[in-house]
Amino acid sequence: MGHGSDWDVHEGCEKHRENHNSVAHRTKVGRGNLLRMKPATNLLETASTVMTTAEARGTWNELAAMDLIVVTAHRSPDGDAVGSVLALTHHLREAGLNAEAVLPDRFPRNLNWLPGAEIIHFFDETPDSTTEILERADLIWCLDFNGPGRTGEMETTLVNSSAKKWVVDHHQFPEDFADHLFSDPACGSTCELVFDLIAGWGRLGLISQETAVCAYTGIMTDTGSFRFSSVSAHTHLVLSYLVGLGIDHAQIHEQTFDQRSLNQVQLEGHALSDKLHTWMDPGVAFIVLDLDTLERFNYQPGDTEGVVNRALALEGIRVAIFAKESKGGIFKISFRSVGDISVRDIAAEHFEGGGHRNAAGGIYRASSSQALIDHVESNVRNWFPNP
Repeated sequence: MGHGSDWDVHEGCEKHRENHNSVAHRTKVGRGNLLRMKPATNLLETASTVMTTAEARGTWNELAAMDLIVVTAHRSPDGDAVGSVLALTHHLREAGLNAEAVLPDRFPRNLNWLPGAEIIHFFDETPDSTTEILERADLIWCLDFNGPGRTGEMETTLVNSSAKKWVVDHHQFPEDFADHLFSDPACGSTCELVFDLIAGWGRLGLISQETAVCAYTGIMTDTGSFRFSSVSAHTHLVLSYLVGLGIDHAQIHEQTFDQRSLNQVQLEGHALSDKLHTWMDPGVAFIVLDLDTLERFNYQPGDTEGVVNRALALEGIRVAIFAKESKGGIFKISFRSVGDISVRDIAAEHFEGGGHRNAAGGIYRASSSQALIDHVESNVRNWFPNP
């Protein structure tokens, strides 16, 4: 295992200047080219202490004995889930290890461009072959979830697999199901923890363009484009290192957020203009979209990404709740809040969910969207009292 300079951000990774990847860096030298930055910061000095323990570092040596390694994440995977799964899978494969990427279901289409997206096995689409992969695995990396229930229909297969389970996650209250548990709720994303894991292995100098792009995307999406309070000085050092490898951060943002269909734009407008409920005394905004509405706008997975943040941005709003109906009378719910208001507790206690203080999710079973609206309206002032 390498040590020393692999841990340092230095020399600006000049060797990556000539790169023709679709997300290669294009910043001009005259504008303070990040490729010329030469900070002498040892990334392990600021990394998550969870990921730099002897236990975490030692996992690299254990991998050599594994015939098949699976990397997976939670159901309804977001950018951090997909990014971390692909980043780690790329890195393991590039080291000559046999690694497969598995997800419980498909991710939003705005992430289809990620390098390696085509190698992912989806449990809901190919349950037999994906089950066979999970059953043959010697090791399953469980990324970005704190309990097997977060994998939905894949839970039973995951739990029953004889493979070792190693968890890397940043959600609170992890369940006791892992052989190795690397959990740091103070970190803003699982992708940052995966980066720290690779740093602890002494392999930063071997991070590829593909790994860097996936890791950057996951950090970007899970931190609200680096604006959430979970973003730290170390986060920016990690981002600087990844950009220094030659990736085009502007193009990553554009491909993730700025490729929207007409139906998507119209659906968001309809949600904000016709489906928005507000209670200004506690400062809560609520949007619910039923199946009829989703079908009307030809909904595709990912089309409602960001709607909850639009509601949270309204003047006077401290909490935003977004609900989307799925088949079987189940509404998937996203919560966002500002400051010290915890939506995680409400999601866990009332909506079979969980997450972070300012960003959480859950589900609610109701016969109609109106029943859900009535439920929220009758409880919202108890959940979120006036400040």
